[in-house]
Amino acid sequence: MGPGATALGALLLLLGQAPRGRPHPQCLDYKPPFQPPQPLAFCPEYSAFGCCDGRRDAQLSARFQVLGSFLDPAGLQSCGRFLRDLVCQDVRSPVRALPGLCPAYCAAFWLRCRSVLSLLTEDPASLALEGDRARFCGALELGDPTYCYPAVLGSAALSQGLGRVREGAHGCLQLCLREVANGLRNPVAMVHAGDGSHRFFVAEQRGCVWVFLANGSRAARPFLDLRAAVLTSPWAGDERGFLGLAFHPRFHATGTFYVYYSARAGPHETIRVSQFRVSAHDPNAADPRSERILLEVLEPASNHNGGQLLFGADELLYIFTGDGGRAGDPFGAFGNAQNK
Repeated sequence: MGPGATALGALLLLLGQAPRGRPHPQCLDYKPPFQPPQPLAFCPEYSAFGCCDGRRDAQLSARFQVLGSFLDPAGLQSCGRFLRDLVCQDVRSPVRALPGLCPAYCAAFWLRCRSVLSLLTEDPASLALEGDRARFCGALELGDPTYCYPAVLGSAALSQGLGRVREGAHGCLQLCLREVANGLRNPVAMVHAGDGSHRFFVAEQRGCVWVFLANGSRAARPFLDLRAAVLTSPWAGDERGFLGLAFHPRFHATGTFYVYYSARAGPHETIRVSQFRVSAHDPNAADPRSERILLEVLEPASNHNGGQLLFGADELLYIFTGDGGRAGDPFGAFGNAQNK
């Protein structure tokens, strides 16, 4: 549903157990959180930023009505709020059966309404903890309290300024940096063509590739614009998009380069690797009609999309495709790159 199961709309629950990491918000369907087109009626607290649209909100409302029918009027008056809160967390994950709860909220739920636990889950391990508050709330406590419910609802760090660079408490690493480009939208790759022109090319996640000339200026028009073909969204945390760019080692002779991007093939999501050629009339523009699709791989989930393209010393193109996504690498043939 919305940000609550652990981090903004049922964020990736495993990350709650890794306090050293700084994860980006992600829903349990492995897509980024978003703002629904219309305010939500049943779970309005997630109308600004969450993982639930109006259709899912209506489904959760219907589920609440079914679960509430098992309670008498006194029980519904006493526990209806807790039941609604937890239904809105919409935990649909193999990682855990119940959302991560902040200690005070968990203690209040256990004290007043632990009897509704069997309505929320059939997980034997969770039900076995019902009689012991310390064990029950200990099991639902997260390693990073930022992500527990309901504190997650008020965390500006999770819903505002995502990706903003912050100086560390002890100062920044001492490096000499010079800005060479700005005003870009999620730049994901910066490469040169190796042709002696001293240009560099910056790819944006949305699908634009810009060329920066030897004098540091940016060409007025994109070198390549694939926004109409690239599958992504404006929401923070979306891992899809234009993800990789590599020029042929003999680009000065071949005029070819290679791109890696997310695309849609009918109802399915894919990753696509294509070859393009530079324009015969303008060295700072690609020929958009020259695309030759070399590879398409089905993406069963919307994360772990890979994206790196590299040419080896053997002048062969190496493509890094990711593992199919989702928790536990469940997709068999897609597998995990570390599996032997």
